[in-house]
Amino acid sequence: MAVEAVRIESVEPYADPRYETVRGTAAFAVDPAHPANARITDLALAPRGDDGLVRFDADLRIVRPAGAPSRNLLFLVPNRGMLGGLPLSTGATPDYANLEKVPPGDGFLLDRGWTVAWCGWQWDVRRGPGQLGLTAPEAAVEPGWMRVEWRADIAEKEHPLADAMPGIGALFSFTEYPTADLADPAAVLTVRTAPDAEPVEIPRGDWHFTDPTHIALTGGFRPFHWYRLVFRTTKAPIAGCGLLAVRDLVSHLRAGGFEHTFAYGISQSGRFLRQFLWDALNLDESGRRVFDGVHIDRAGAHRGEFDHRYAQPSVTGVEGFGTLAPFDSASLLARQRSLGGVPKVMQINTAAEYWRGDSALAHIDAGTGTDLPDDPDVRDYLVAGTDHFPPMGGMKSFFPAANPAHDLDMTPVLRALLVALEQWVRGEADPPDSRVPRVADGTAVPRAEVLDRFAHAHRPDPTALAVTHRLDLGPDADHGVGRWPARLGDPYPALVSAVDDDGNEIAGVRLPAVEVPVAAYTGWNPRRAVPGLPDVLYERLGSKLDFPPGRPSVTQRYPTVAAYRTAAAAAADRLVAARLLLPADRAAVVTAAVAEYRSAAG
Repeated sequence: MAVEAVRIESVEPYADPRYETVRGTAAFAVDPAHPANARITDLALAPRGDDGLVRFDADLRIVRPAGAPSRNLLFLVPNRGMLGGLPLSTGATPDYANLEKVPPGDGFLLDRGWTVAWCGWQWDVRRGPGQLGLTAPEAAVEPGWMRVEWRADIAEKEHPLADAMPGIGALFSFTEYPTADLADPAAVLTVRTAPDAEPVEIPRGDWHFTDPTHIALTGGFRPFHWYRLVFRTTKAPIAGCGLLAVRDLVSHLRAGGFEHTFAYGISQSGRFLRQFLWDALNLDESGRRVFDGVHIDRAGAHRGEFDHRYAQPSVTGVEGFGTLAPFDSASLLARQRSLGGVPKVMQINTAAEYWRGDSALAHIDAGTGTDLPDDPDVRDYLVAGTDHFPPMGGMKSFFPAANPAHDLDMTPVLRALLVALEQWVRGEADPPDSRVPRVADGTAVPRAEVLDRFAHAHRPDPTALAVTHRLDLGPDADHGVGRWPARLGDPYPALVSAVDDDGNEIAGVRLPAVEVPVAAYTGWNPRRAVPGLPDVLYERLGSKLDFPPGRPSVTQRYPTVAAYRTAAAAAADRLVAARLLLPADRAAVVTAAVAEYRSAAG
């Protein structure tokens, strides 16, 4: 049955008068015995109706043309439940005082007549205005073992038994997993001082559960330390129902007359789409294709905690089900390819995902460290020098980082690639070739080799960098049930782009500000020095650094604004010719590069 009902709560004018906003919920009913649902962990253990179906519901939002047909649907996977601004629009900054509002920005998709839809998929989102969640059924299982990991930038007296990512906890909180026993002597708390450091067990007498969903430590939890709690819980939501909700809602909407359907996910939501493809969910229960094109933004080569017992969908930066092999595109799509319905896929990453230690695994053999051939249905792109965050208007200066940050904006490249993806889906033109670091041409190198080029800047300790390990999650991992803590094996290769003499990345798509540089732009930035702790990377943040000593200054290269503008315009023209920049975005990209020049030249 899939979508059982769509309940419309309101239809209201959108900020753009050509469009309207639909608000409602979708009710789902799925057959746990259907082969299309076989990958969903614990679905067979869910409560069933008299008809044998498993039911759940999710929040729904749609921005659609008012009274006009729309040939393309873009499904936007909510990131931690938040609606945010209209995707791929400049100036669409989320309104944190009114999360239900969806700012249109410059209306990139609206001008092209697209319909945009969102659907809640996370069981742990606290549903409310602007927060789209899903009511997941729970599996009938005995209490079992799981783990919660976190790191904070400030000291904490106690911590909830839920995900808490630095910078996210101030805005959102997520549903906790309760402990099965407040006095459980077998629960274990450990601490480490770097992502890949050896964990140290904290004596059981030094910490305690303050209630079923919180933990406290004598003296408090210290900032910039990584904590892991392994404990038993009584709660087992079937997280994979979120994947089915997306599949079945889009299939339902597609039947309304769209020519083509596309998915877009950024960061956590991009990893969700990789999980969706890995679980071969691009065919619904009736065997109909769901997505024609999938646009994955800043996901790296990981998946996430989206389809296993005791999953925490919001979690990031921890090793577990989301960091299991395989990573490469051909393997990711193998199960879907055997069934049919493989979509066209674009994966776009910043330098930060490479420096995180995993992104290169999407196109480099995890065993041999050699280049893999491109999958015929996938293109991969690095946007050189960028970091994980969008431009933040100076807010990055408040992060506890050692180097100045930058605000390079990759949105123009993302827009051009969405247009190229649509053309690819329609059979109108092949997409631009992948642009990523390659071992064969010397542009993919170990991180330490790049850091050696930056003796003039603050650098992280190469031995304290995050890596992705080979994992052993126990004998039942293939069935979505893990053993905690995970047993770590050897690390996989962690390769990044080589840099040129100015310190800028050679591989990937180079924005004019990088191609005609006034500084070295990186995808890494060490955390500010903390006495007694190793110098680690501050997650997802880049640096804006002076050129290495001996390199010509900005004004020596370009003595006037006019000279710089001419060089930046030529770089933009090359991107337009390569279909990596839309002609309509050329002027704005050049203007942004010139602003960087003015700032550097004084």
